[in-house]
Amino acid sequence: MQDRKEELTEFVKTIKNKVHDWWVSFESRHLWTARLIVYFTCLAVVVSVCFSLFRYFNLFHTDADSARYMLSALVQSQAAIVAIVITLTLIAVQLSASAYSPRVIDSFKKNPDMWILLGCYGVSIFYGFIVLKLVEGAEGETVSQSAIWALGFVSISFEFCVSLAYWLGAFTFVALFAYMLNIIDLLKPPNIIKRLSEDITKDKILSYIKFAKTKGVETRTVDDPAQPIVDIIRGSLMRYDLETTRDGLKGIAERAIKVIDSDEKGGEISRHFCDHLQRVGRLAASRDDEEATAEVIEKLENFGKSTAEKRVEDATSQAARSLGVVGRAATEKRLGVTLQAVGSLKDIGSVAVKNELESATSRIIDAFDGIGKTATEKKGLDDVVDHVAISLGLLGEAAAEKGLDRATRKVALSLRLVATKEIEMTIFNASLYLGLIGKSAAKKGLEIATLRAAKYLAELTILSEETATQVIRACEYEELKDEDYEPFQKFIEKYKQELEIIRNQNHE
Repeated sequence: MQDRKEELTEFVKTIKNKVHDWWVSFESRHLWTARLIVYFTCLAVVVSVCFSLFRYFNLFHTDADSARYMLSALVQSQAAIVAIVITLTLIAVQLSASAYSPRVIDSFKKNPDMWILLGCYGVSIFYGFIVLKLVEGAEGETVSQSAIWALGFVSISFEFCVSLAYWLGAFTFVALFAYMLNIIDLLKPPNIIKRLSEDITKDKILSYIKFAKTKGVETRTVDDPAQPIVDIIRGSLMRYDLETTRDGLKGIAERAIKVIDSDEKGGEISRHFCDHLQRVGRLAASRDDEEATAEVIEKLENFGKSTAEKRVEDATSQAARSLGVVGRAATEKRLGVTLQAVGSLKDIGSVAVKNELESATSRIIDAFDGIGKTATEKKGLDDVVDHVAISLGLLGEAAAEKGLDRATRKVALSLRLVATKEIEMTIFNASLYLGLIGKSAAKKGLEIATLRAAKYLAELTILSEETATQVIRACEYEELKDEDYEPFQKFIEKYKQELEIIRNQNHE
């Protein structure tokens, strides 16, 4: 019995969740229709209940004087209520605009609740005026003895019309509850951001980009659809409001992923979004706000991986560039999220290499270079430099296995540049990955990449011969697969040649 009760409860809960999800989806796509359904449903319920109560208690018979006074009081109270409600709504809009951004006013202006409520009150008030005017002709009589209205084939008594005025008054009062619930819900930052993000479409972004390129030469003004959300994010950062910052970043990142496609405009749109996220990230880093900076890095990572999966190379490159800028800003401030930026670049790079996006991979390597160079200059960030070397090594090895010659050569150079004598562990890791990259490049027949890896490994051997020699010996004694043995020996031969050349040059 208990099991059946639990199953029934779970079934009801499932149905409830499905209905809720359907309604949320329907409301997001057809806001006006959804709101009209709510208010008309409320109207139908209130009128039905009032009709039943009037009929049960026999309240249709009303003295004309009483009807006149009641209708007059009802109309005046409705006018006073709607004036107060609208005034308070405008104050709420003003406070929201001050707290977030003046651009949120458009969101309230497009909200249907206020206009529907005004319409309901307007209809109810003017209907009350009409009925009140007609009641005057029935002085000294009961309303039930008044004339009959004929509407086509349906006859409606005048007392019913008076009662309907009361019912509409009750409906307008009940409608205030639905209105207040929706307005309070709209005032929440996540919902404001959701409404604003719906305006971010591909066509609007391209129109703004075109307008920006003309530097305002066009006669019409085109607003940036993403700017209102960016304003909210920046304001939240200044108040250290992480939750609103997170909601804003989520909204703008999700829309960015949604509107990006593989056409020739993908690069322009991605640059637009990434520039916004980049500026937010730099602002967060400048204020030593690690949590907000981490959120920006996470969103750029998601954007970069998503576009790399879609093979939108320009967009992936833009995400890597912005992530590199934010990473450098975090490094300059010695924030712990720098390692998160390095890891994010590595994850984007693995997807880019998997999809053979060589140009995007090169941009990711540039971002690694920027973070590694900044960390080296700042001193005391050995762990960051070491993580950069390891990430570069893994990226280079994957690029070599995919046959991406240019990217492999660039990684080899970056490994050489990131390795410094002051950080022995970085030299060790750089040497190790140069060996692995050289072996993979030789196996794929990438002659130039193999030669570059051998040369840079030889230079690291001169820089710290003991460390580099340990790596070479480890590689030589490592158990290699049959297909890897010959390429590795080929690489070692080139390495020894390059090492001999460098030593002879130094000896001279």
